Amino acid sequence: MPVLKQVWPMLLLLAGVKLLTLVPGILKGRRLAASGIHDIDQMDGKTFEECLGAIFSRQGYAVEVTPYRGDWGADLVLVKGRVRTVVQAKRYKKSVGVRAVQEAVAAKAKYRCSEAMVVTNSTFTKQAVELARANKVTLVDREQLVSQLLRQKGTPLKQAA
Repeated sequence: MPVLKQVWPMLLLLAGVKLLTLVPGILKGRRLAASGIHDIDQMDGKTFEECLGAIFSRQGYAVEVTPYRGDWGADLVLVKGRVRTVVQAKRYKKSVGVRAVQEAVAAKAKYRCSEAMVVTNSTFTKQAVELARANKVTLVDREQLVSQLLRQKGTPLKQAA
């Protein structure tokens, strides 16, 4: 029993340290679940585009959907005031590369837009980030998309599906 009295504070400390290492992961998991990003991860490309259209519509944009095939590298055209923005949507399991940025840049002229954006449920390669910066293309990655979904309380998914 005397050994237990000496050891229990150390065991309690170790348990507390372990708990502190688990808490961030638990909170991140809850944040992701609350956002609805896991639903997005299961969507096909067309449904993801519709979901993004709903998200942007709630932000006050007029949303034009381009043809699903032969879209010249644009999935949506957003209009707010006099600003037209072409959006390339990429629902990927891997990182999005330079091709998506190139497509957005090319679609910008085709759809008479002054801005271009690529939105993904994933991340971007270093090269995609570099090319986007050089061409002034806005990149929205998984973390930014989750934040946007949480700001909108994650509700656009049900409407877009």
